[in-house]
Amino acid sequence: MESRLASASLGYCLTEAGVGAADTRRRRREFLRWAFGTFDLNRVQAEPDTRNVASARVLEKLGFVREGTLREDCVVNGDVSDS
Repeated sequence: MESRLASASLGYCLTEAGVGAADTRRRRREFLRWAFGTFDLNRVQAEPDTRNVASARVLEKLGFVREGTLREDCVVNGDVSDS
């Protein structure tokens, strides 16, 4: 039986100046093309902080679909947060 890992996670941290910038969106789009083409992936996932509506919106524009919430899975500036 053949098996392979067919998913990857996309992670990023941006300064306020980089949020929503066209260059940032372009780079994420290029990364996704590269990842799917290079590694024969079925899935790439991202886990933005639930309070970061702008980041979620950019991911949706890239074709991501919201599937659920990971409760208290990260710490942002000392505060426990969901993604």
